[in-house]
Amino acid sequence: MKSIPTQGIRILLVEDSILVREGIRIVLESADPPDLHVVGEAGSNAEAIAACDRLKPAVVLLDIRLPDGNGFTACREILLRQPDTRVIILTSHSSDTFVYEAVNAGAHGYLMKEVDPAGLVQAVRDVAAGQSILAPDVTDRVLKMLRGNGAGRSAEGDLASLSHQERRVLACVAEGLTNKQAGERLGLSDNTVKNYLINVFEKLQVKRRAQAAALYVSQAGRPNAGAMSLPDATKSGFTLVEVMFAAIVLALGIVTAILTLQRGLQAIDTARNYTYAGQLMQSEMENLRLKNWDQLETLQQAGPVLVTADPTATSTRTTFDCTRTIRTVKTDMKEILLVSSWRGYDGRAHTARVVTRYGKSGLYDYFYTAH
Repeated sequence: MKSIPTQGIRILLVEDSILVREGIRIVLESADPPDLHVVGEAGSNAEAIAACDRLKPAVVLLDIRLPDGNGFTACREILLRQPDTRVIILTSHSSDTFVYEAVNAGAHGYLMKEVDPAGLVQAVRDVAAGQSILAPDVTDRVLKMLRGNGAGRSAEGDLASLSHQERRVLACVAEGLTNKQAGERLGLSDNTVKNYLINVFEKLQVKRRAQAAALYVSQAGRPNAGAMSLPDATKSGFTLVEVMFAAIVLALGIVTAILTLQRGLQAIDTARNYTYAGQLMQSEMENLRLKNWDQLETLQQAGPVLVTADPTATSTRTTFDCTRTIRTVKTDMKEILLVSSWRGYDGRAHTARVVTRYGKSGLYDYFYTAH
């Protein structure tokens, strides 16, 4: 059994990916001089808190996205139990929300995973010595938050945080367009649209297309204040032609408002169906209660399963079904594919998919798509 060093800087790695943890360990323990020692690893909030109590590391490198919640929970609890421990958030996300949460949780540093090895080593040494460090692209955000004392943040994201192109992409999503259709309309590739949506989800603090679409409709769909009013025809100086022209403009405005409202209601209905699909598939994953590889093998041998079939028509869709398929990706990896399908009263077929991949050592990754 490897002895735990008592000299140098003792480090705890908190990251749910074993591969990423191994890479970070190699970088730190290859440092010159060899003063950095990884004394423990954890893959969840609960494991991180327990490991800190047991190992009492000088520095914790903490990821944000963990299986049992965000890393800020662990950060607060660790600093409460071990006030001398220093915490560095090491993540691939740099949204204002995460930066704000990190500052509130008491983190002593915020680094992006794109940091070069030398930069990571120096950051750990600096934080252990009592300094606070920030990734360069995070510094401006923190300064703005400190100046504004965190004001203006809300539970939901604000469309004002989106770029012009991100708003255009989100508008397409709110209309129910697929990534391919949105790309054709905007002159972008499918991957470019997907990347824009990833940024949109992060800025708006949502996880699904349906949530983003509903947020867009609720904010962008609000009627503008200061609507045009017709000139008073009883006053002198207006001709009959001018009055008729104003009436036509008003009529066109009313028609446009009705069409916009119809599209908004359609987007809301589509968002509700996507939300229903997401909840249904999440419930199915929870009901499976996967514990080991043999259980996956047994489910795969049983073949595709119809999880839910709902022939009942609603105000926004005709039928609804959800199927589960398990297939082998490679020798030591399988994936569970959940597909929800329905045909809305808009006449279009809609599909939402959740793919969850498992390795023999446990959960590997997952992703969600909808169109």
